[in-house]
Amino acid sequence: MLLNTIYLWEPEIFTGKVPAEDDSQQVAFELHQQYRNISTHGKTLQAWLDLFSDKICDPQYQLYFSEQTQQWVQGIKDRFAQGLCASVQLDVLEHEAQNDAVYRVFYETVHETGIGFYEPNYNVWAIGELQSPENAVSNMLQPYLLEPLKIKVLESIAEPQKQLNHFQTPQSMPEAEQLISQWFEQQSYTQHLKLDVFNVAHDFISNWGNIGRPELALDTGYRCFLLTQKQVGIFYQLKMVLRKLTVSPMLSFAMDFTDRFIPDQLQQQLPERLIFRLRSMDVHKRIGLKNNAEPHFALTGRWDTPTDIQDFFTNLDAYIEFIFSNLGQGRLEALQAWAYGDMPSGIQIDLDFRFELMMLALSQDQLYLQQRYQYHKGVLMQSNARASDLGLLEESYTLCQKLFKIVTEAGTGLQPYVKN
Repeated sequence: MLLNTIYLWEPEIFTGKVPAEDDSQQVAFELHQQYRNISTHGKTLQAWLDLFSDKICDPQYQLYFSEQTQQWVQGIKDRFAQGLCASVQLDVLEHEAQNDAVYRVFYETVHETGIGFYEPNYNVWAIGELQSPENAVSNMLQPYLLEPLKIKVLESIAEPQKQLNHFQTPQSMPEAEQLISQWFEQQSYTQHLKLDVFNVAHDFISNWGNIGRPELALDTGYRCFLLTQKQVGIFYQLKMVLRKLTVSPMLSFAMDFTDRFIPDQLQQQLPERLIFRLRSMDVHKRIGLKNNAEPHFALTGRWDTPTDIQDFFTNLDAYIEFIFSNLGQGRLEALQAWAYGDMPSGIQIDLDFRFELMMLALSQDQLYLQQRYQYHKGVLMQSNARASDLGLLEESYTLCQKLFKIVTEAGTGLQPYVKN
């Protein structure tokens, strides 16, 4: 056994008792010996690596991690890509072992994924909520032990941003495409996403209305910008459509988290994929206890002067920051909180009842799911809603009952939410 060896394993392979602190390393070693050559169909190891590597290699945190550390992480990714067994070991180099930031990210990601692990530096053994010492992971995440990382951007990285402070009004659609594409390439979040630009409407999450080869569409004065990324089983898509040079582009954000929660062999049991959509107009300002109809992000209006364009990109930057700081890198805690009515300070988010019920099902909260279904049904009936709206509610509730059953039996749901 190596003192600087971390053991990681798929959580379902361990069925014994939580070891005492003095025995935890030996138990982890023996478990690794038993399963190190047995291939796995589990997804937790890969989910952990995706989260861990994304943050270590994120340019926003590059001042915490040397090139050597990033190469070490790349080596882990290369090993995982060759095929995973149910238990793996990571040899921590001396340089990484002395870096608290590495351990901060490690404990954040094991907490997020519930992976089984033994970490020798702090002598912690855990599988989800089963931990030795008790509550060890939560304790490790206390700021006084391992300080949370803060975004630190090198001046050389921030320098191109200065080019975005002065805009010229585009005189043609190709000029507008170039302007928007360059902005996306420099924005702190979207520069890490894949950008596709088509001359025709397209959507990678919903196939409705798509044509077979959108990249071959003729230029008819229309642009569809799609920024995509998949992390921890969640497919992200930010969509922008520019129809006229004089009117600001239309925006929408969507997430498909079917693969995150539903095992491949069970996905056919659901009539549709688990998709969440958020429009900029769904996010409103809130003053005191009152909701305001005014959008929190001013992203609609004229787009034919440098001032209009500057204001648009300023609000777009804030909108993207809001989305990815809350929901990026596989995080769903914020969306879960919104479904329970716990909103960010000063903000009200209008969630479609389909998304709300979906999150309650994923939270394995059958009682509250039923209560909210009855609430929405009452509201629709009192307002003399169309039969189609009532039908949509019934379909959503039926879907969520199936979803609840699947994630409960598969053990893939979210942790129960404690309402503020």
